[in-house]
Parts: sequence; C-alpha cells; structure tokens
Amino acid sequence: MAERGEIRGEGVTLRHMIREDVDQMATWPRFVENDLQWANLELTFPSERDVYFERGQSNANRRRFVIFDEARELIGTVGLRNLDFQSGEATLGIIIRSDAVGKGYGTDAVWTLLGYAFDDLDLRRVLLDVVETNDRARHVYVKLGFRFIGQHLGPLGVTYFDMAFDRADYYRRRAGPVETTRAARRLY
Repeated sequence: MAERGEIRGEGVTLRHMIREDVDQMATWPRFVENDLQWANLELTFPSERDVYFERGQSNANRRRFVIFDEARELIGTVGLRNLDFQSGEATLGIIIRSDAVGKGYGTDAVWTLLGYAFDDLDLRRVLLDVVETNDRARHVYVKLGFRFIGQHLGPLGVTYFDMAFDRADYYRRRAGPVETTRAARRLY
C-alpha cells in the first residue's frame, strides 16, 4: 500500500516524522502540570533525539506523524502503534506542544488520524488509554466518539481509562454531526 505524503485535516496537516522534526521538538516549552509531565520529551542531547526518532519511526507496526498548524509550525506528534492488521486494531497516541494545547489542534489531529486509520489502513477499531486525571484529553475523546471499555493501572499506580472507536462509528459521525449523549458524558 502506498502511503500518502501528507494528510490534511481542517486546520492541521500530518506528515510522517523525519529526524529533523525531533530537533525542533527538543525546543518545545515544557508542561508545568503534574499530570502532564509524561508529555515533556527528554530530548536534550542529540543521542536522546536519535533514540526517540529510531524508536518512533513508522514501520510495519507503527505509523508516526508530526502535526503542523495552519502556519506550517510543528505543534505535535500523533500516531498509531501496535498495528495489527489481522485483528484490524491499533493504539492511538498524541502529544500537543504545551503552548498549542486548547486550540482545537488535538481534536483535529485525532479526527484526521482516525480517517487515515479507517480509510487508508482499513482498520476495524482504534484504541487508546488516557490518564484518569487528564480531563481535557478525555473530553476530546468523548466528544469525538470514543467509548469507555475499561481501565488499568499504569506506572506508579496511575489509573488509565481504556477507550475505543470503531470504524462504523467513524463513518456515522463523518456523515453528520452527532451530539455526545449524557450517558457517555456521565462515565467521565
């Protein structure tokens, strides 16, 4: 299957990550919130950047993109890992630069990546996990249509909510606006 060079959303553009992108990411402002410390990338030294790039490169089991805003400024990274074409599933991950959070870029990037997952990769379902205390991200995922499927304990005993989004739900939502139900919002 041929990969598209860029994937355009409403305001964002996704492109496969290249090594030079990681050098830019090393200059990003840091998150100060305790529950977002995991999103502070440790990329001080070139060797750390090399490892980060090598570990995250797109391959048979992973698709990794950088996110550009309308001005073509690099504002984040989003991708699918644990790609399993036999079961038709993958796990979504995203980091938006701290000074670009809250501007709709994450929502646009996730929706754009879902289109890629279902239209290009023909996946059946996209999974994710989100820290229980990350209300902002959970709100975005519920708004897009992800549903709660469980929870697990992560490092340091932190609770993560497991969520899923099915291809059929994606096509229904793409066909027209769907309002999040009260019942779905109550879960969070």
